[in-house]
Amino acid sequence: MTGDTSVRLFCLPFEGVSAGVYLPWAEAIGPLVVVTPVELPGRGRHPRTRPCGSLEPLLAEIMPYVARMCDRPFAFYGHGFGALLAYEMAARLEWEHDAVAERLYVSGSGLPHRTAPEHAVSHLPDAAMIRRLRDRGRMPPVGRDPRRADRVLPALRADVAVMESYRRDPRHVVHCPVTVMRGLQDHSVTRADLAGWRRCTRRALRMETFPGGHYFLLTAQRELLDTCARDLIRPASARRLRAAAAAY
Repeated sequence: MTGDTSVRLFCLPFEGVSAGVYLPWAEAIGPLVVVTPVELPGRGRHPRTRPCGSLEPLLAEIMPYVARMCDRPFAFYGHGFGALLAYEMAARLEWEHDAVAERLYVSGSGLPHRTAPEHAVSHLPDAAMIRRLRDRGRMPPVGRDPRRADRVLPALRADVAVMESYRRDPRHVVHCPVTVMRGLQDHSVTRADLAGWRRCTRRALRMETFPGGHYFLLTAQRELLDTCARDLIRPASARRLRAAAAAY
């Protein structure tokens, strides 16, 4: 796209919710960052398909869409479960398509790893699973409304199952800078947890803290989007200007 300085920001939802949670971002951040929510099976635009409780079938559903949409510089943002997906997708685009993201934002999550059986909750009955997640401060806000629980729980259980069974491929080290994010009052994710992402990139790792708890992306939207805009808009514009100058 000649003269276009926009960057596409793929946004992956946290566990149990639709990617529609990111729709307000598009207007808030402005036209130079093209917010592109990536919907997962079993929710949003795919309500008639079943949520995927395994990583590989889930990625098989969404990777073709993301690969097709890499028509300009791109970055990833993922919160919670979405951080795992954003990382895996960024790594696989490098391996399979030689396409490197501008930046990877991983939010509200330490480095994903297989959950010890005694801490797993995805196999528990609904009430017990919800109670455990609430105790950890990881029950999505939409799942707290009893009128919506029947729609949220299947996707929530599937996403938690993927996280609990996840095994990271140590070869998946991305070649883009990584920004790790947490809420200041989020006791489920520590700075040490975030620092673990250092193993996943050959570029710089930066840590950002925002006001709020685990779901700070819903309450500190302006601060978070300002951070993304500073990272993505200016470098993209500078690259395009250099390219245009070189053409003359």
